[in-house]
Amino acid sequence: MKTIKMIMASLLIATSSVGFANEGNSKFIDIDAYEKNIKEALSLYQSNNYESALPALEKVAQLGEKKAQYIVGTMYLNGQGTPQDLKKSYAWLSVANEQKTKSWKKPLNMLEEKLPKDYLAVVNEEAKTYIDRYGVKAQKLKCRPMKTLGSKKPKHTCKKSELKPGFYYAG
Repeated sequence: MKTIKMIMASLLIATSSVGFANEGNSKFIDIDAYEKNIKEALSLYQSNNYESALPALEKVAQLGEKKAQYIVGTMYLNGQGTPQDLKKSYAWLSVANEQKTKSWKKPLNMLEEKLPKDYLAVVNEEAKTYIDRYGVKAQKLKCRPMKTLGSKKPKHTCKKSELKPGFYYAG
């Protein structure tokens, strides 16, 4: 009986971190698991299931996914699936804007115009903390102009790169 309990406990521990691999102090996530997490999180958001979408998107945003960071920022701004939190909204939108997507700058500009100067100083500090944790450098992203289908103008895009065969960095 003890053997069965030990096997069950081992399986539970092993499956709770599916997709992640540790090597020394660096963490990696399986590329397929990463892509699956993004698709599931976006699907929850697109179906207006905001209470479930927010934690799923936030998990992906913490891994550096710029679109998720932007959506999480707008969810905190609009109070979707959470009470409105302008501090978190500003922080997530600041991290997302490392990608330099023109339309993503609008909510950030609006917050900068509307927030009192003293509070803006506080949220700027929070934004710096988020950038240090979840930004381009922290998550080892590569940013460059990329052409999209149907457009001649390249778009500045930040993406994870494969640091180990089949795995992205998951710092």
